[in-house]
Amino acid sequence: MEEQMANLRLTDFEFFKIILPGSSRTKLKLPDKFARELGDRELRDAKLQVAGAGRRLWDVKVFDDDVNGDVYLGRGWQEFARAHDLRDGHFLVFRYDGAAAFTVTVFDETMCRRNYRRGQHDPADSGSSSSSDGSDAATAVEGVGDVAASQFAVTLRQCNLGDKQAQYLNVPVEFQEAHGYAKREKVVLRMRGEPWTVRLKHSRRERGQRTAFRYGWHRFCVDNGLAVGDTCFFRVLREGDLRRGGGGDDHVLRVAVRKADGTTLE
Repeated sequence: MEEQMANLRLTDFEFFKIILPGSSRTKLKLPDKFARELGDRELRDAKLQVAGAGRRLWDVKVFDDDVNGDVYLGRGWQEFARAHDLRDGHFLVFRYDGAAAFTVTVFDETMCRRNYRRGQHDPADSGSSSSSDGSDAATAVEGVGDVAASQFAVTLRQCNLGDKQAQYLNVPVEFQEAHGYAKREKVVLRMRGEPWTVRLKHSRRERGQRTAFRYGWHRFCVDNGLAVGDTCFFRVLREGDLRRGGGGDDHVLRVAVRKADGTTLE
């Protein structure tokens, strides 16, 4: 019963990692908070699956560093990283299922989610037929669904942190379309347990409408000490119902920040 409760607590536990220059290619350190949540439970074998890359599960060993107590993904991690072309600067979001499997969403140097076609980086699928039945196709789409469309990451530049009257942050087109930002007037950013209301600015571009965080974004950056080079991760915490009017005022995004010096705020 105690183990079942622990599994339930960790179900859908999420964290992110950034592949930093000079970091080890053979192992990946798991966040201390996640390791603490695991407690004394034995997690020696894990499964990794990339969102949108089919249903293959990759076997990875988990081990503790006897010197400092850190927990790592070890043997199998290098093969997983190579197969999915993971590089310095890539931003990885892990979702744990509470048992021993992680779903990994990859954001590349463009600050957008990397799309993996089924079989593109999956040797196990290389010999399969190009056709698939309806159930397989539906499963592949559902695998991308909630995780991929509900979050995005941005590394801050000077244009995001300039003069107060000129500060803005563009929302990725895929994300804004998935959540009806054309009809929204504002969003609530929640970080460290506190909310900040940010107005959205809509503009027409040659390739369609673009939405940006505008009024209130400056205050959010100042209050949280954000700087150029910090990476912000935004995830939908509450969708908000546009049908009720008011521009979907109850749309809430949870924000976590990886500072340029490697520390984390959330």
